[in-house]
Amino acid sequence: MKSYKGEHSIHMVGQAWQIRIMLKQWQQQWGPGTMIKDILTKNRSDIDEK
Repeated sequence: MKSYKGEHSIHMVGQAWQIRIMLKQWQQQWGPGTMIKDILTKNRSDIDEK
């Protein structure tokens, strides 16, 4: 599976089961109520701080 993270988007290329696993992992890491836009914002702020 390939994933590409842009400044304003995430693109995942792979089988549906692979994408579901990745989303479940994110949900465990970030919490069930977290939206993808929140993850992008968090990643962008981490990069800006460095």
